[in-house]
Amino acid sequence: MPYDPAPYLDPARCGIVVFECQEAVIGENSRLKGLRADVLQRGMIDNLARLLDGAREAGVFIAYCNMAFRPDGLAAPNTPRADNMPAAPPSGPAKVSPVVPPLQPLDHELVIERIHGMASFHGTPLEPALRDRGVTTLIPTGVSANIGIIATTVEALGRGLRVAIARDCVAGDPSSYVEDIFKNTLNNLAYLTDGSTICQIWRDARR
Repeated sequence: MPYDPAPYLDPARCGIVVFECQEAVIGENSRLKGLRADVLQRGMIDNLARLLDGAREAGVFIAYCNMAFRPDGLAAPNTPRADNMPAAPPSGPAKVSPVVPPLQPLDHELVIERIHGMASFHGTPLEPALRDRGVTTLIPTGVSANIGIIATTVEALGRGLRVAIARDCVAGDPSSYVEDIFKNTLNNLAYLTDGSTICQIWRDARR
């Protein structure tokens, strides 16, 4: 049975996290071909751009959680992929791929550069920022549904937040698995809806 997210989408109490929507992850030259294919199939970038426009009009708090990496591999997640990447000698600060257009952050929005972990909260200033803004419902967006969106959802719930997910503003690999994630995992953790519904709720709240 679908649940109505509207009671929990007061724009003054909502926050959006844009997760890893970077050129290296979902851009034209991404090596994650399956992930990029699902992004394109779902129209995720355009859908998310519209959601961000609606959020900015409604005064919703927006944060970006971007993947960064040090050339020497320091603090990289202990995953098989990271374990098997050759480490380079130390060579300066962490490198961060830019956010794809038209999703780039505005100057006043929070941008987190994350060199460790697989989700938005661990080792980042996201939680105190949300608390400072009075956020009680988090809307994770971006990629991937396979790991980052699920992990961020679980982290948010563990911190006493509700989670609402716009299905058309996330993507994963393969597309069929993303639908399984919605049906069998996220359906039990978050209010599932779409970006246009969320924006309409925010517009109604301003009338």
